[in-house]
Amino acid sequence: MSVSRPAPRLAARQAGFTLMEVLVAIVLFAISVVGLVAMDARSAEAQRASNLLRDGERVAQDAMAELASRGFVDLLSTDFAGVPGPMLPYDDTLVAASSRTRDFRRPPADVPDATNVPGSIRGKYLVVRSVDWVYDVANAPSNPPDLATELSRINALVLDVTVMWVDDSNPAFPPPADLSTTDLVPSMVDPASVDFAPYVGSVKLRTVRANDAVVVPP
Repeated sequence: MSVSRPAPRLAARQAGFTLMEVLVAIVLFAISVVGLVAMDARSAEAQRASNLLRDGERVAQDAMAELASRGFVDLLSTDFAGVPGPMLPYDDTLVAASSRTRDFRRPPADVPDATNVPGSIRGKYLVVRSVDWVYDVANAPSNPPDLATELSRINALVLDVTVMWVDDSNPAFPPPADLSTTDLVPSMVDPASVDFAPYVGSVKLRTVRANDAVVVPP
């Protein structure tokens, strides 16, 4: 009895892969590897951006707590540069930026601030504060106000804290190599400003402080 045999070309195809099939498999593998590497890079960038934002929020909360701890009359009596009787609103314009920087990933509470911790960056964040006031326009105080006679005319103070940093986590908007934290100004985070820079991150907090220095009779 004779046994049929496959044609030589068919037998070769059944024995292994053709060169074209191998090349297609290599290309598909390379594409998948590139995709995985890109996803890993984006994940690392997102993690870094999240860390910067989280620490920026902590810095803003600390700065607001310091600001809110000052007395109502104290905020009206002296500005951030120690100038008495300031006109309102006032901000950090007269305070050196170098004295308003904060670290990224500060040491734990039981470790001295001068100690470097893994991943820490000195002076990564810049704090900008401002104080504005709320009053009845029909009974407006002078500016600066005479606290001896006009304190009761001031209804409240508006406390603002903005924390900014150079955000180098997004390769689509890399910051200039020579940009320093102390070069940052609030207009850089305002989309309506000509100074707006997408590589500057920010956190803003606002608190309205009611006039608790005036005792209202029952």
